[in-house]
Amino acid sequence: MANPLREAVKDYFYPFAESKDFVRAKSKHPHFTTFRRVKGATVHVFDVQWDKYGRPAFVINFGEASFEESKTLVDNVETEQCNVLCRLQPDKNSPGWWRLRKPWLEVLKTGRLRFEPKEVVLRAIACFPDAEAWWAEKLTGQHVLVLRRAG
Repeated sequence: MANPLREAVKDYFYPFAESKDFVRAKSKHPHFTTFRRVKGATVHVFDVQWDKYGRPAFVINFGEASFEESKTLVDNVETEQCNVLCRLQPDKNSPGWWRLRKPWLEVLKTGRLRFEPKEVVLRAIACFPDAEAWWAEKLTGQHVLVLRRAG
């Protein structure tokens, strides 16, 4: 069965990421799609992680590694190797999952139970500047949740 949210991510988010100079890595796992770009001596990396039970939901994990820290080839840097691991989330009070199901307050406002798949992806794209601000200046905007700090 086709997953309309996964298709919308492929159709809209992947080209958006590539327009920001990210390169999609060959998939090593069906639930993760990793993107990387090199900025000076740093690798910016993020992944789209799909719900392991097949529900139409994903998270965007991101971080960075210097060439010295990663101790690996640029093409092999993964988010779990980053000293600081962050997540791009829909809003401050969400658990970080981008999903079709609307929060109850949103349901009451709109009278609709679900977002359209393209809507979810366009919301993720609209929040991506917060990830860019973190990479550039380590700013944690309203859409950035720091999951882990090393040291």
